[in-house]
Amino acid sequence: MPEQKRKQPRLIVERTIFIELVSPHLGNSTPGKVARCKTLDISCDGLRVNLEQQLTVGAILQIGVELPESNDTLYLAGEVRWSKSNEATPPDWSTGFKLMNAVNSDIDRWVALVSGMEG
Repeated sequence: MPEQKRKQPRLIVERTIFIELVSPHLGNSTPGKVARCKTLDISCDGLRVNLEQQLTVGAILQIGVELPESNDTLYLAGEVRWSKSNEATPPDWSTGFKLMNAVNSDIDRWVALVSGMEG
């Protein structure tokens, strides 16, 4: 079960996030595809979200997290670690992300923000 592998405490926090499912193609007018959803819980190195579709385990996706108290958005990269159907409320899916220390991401700001919530 994914919860047993956690190294960081999880906080029950609901934030609006955007997950880039398909990137727009360079030099092409084809738009990308972005899913808007909510977090169920967060930690310094991961988050769990509820969304309307299953995501591919192992996929690395761009994530934007809205910060309502500052009207700012943090941009993160996350690897899909698991995705399972919420049988009680289909077609919803719960998905767990492991956040990555990616170039040009806001991971340091994210860690500082979540660490501040823990204390």
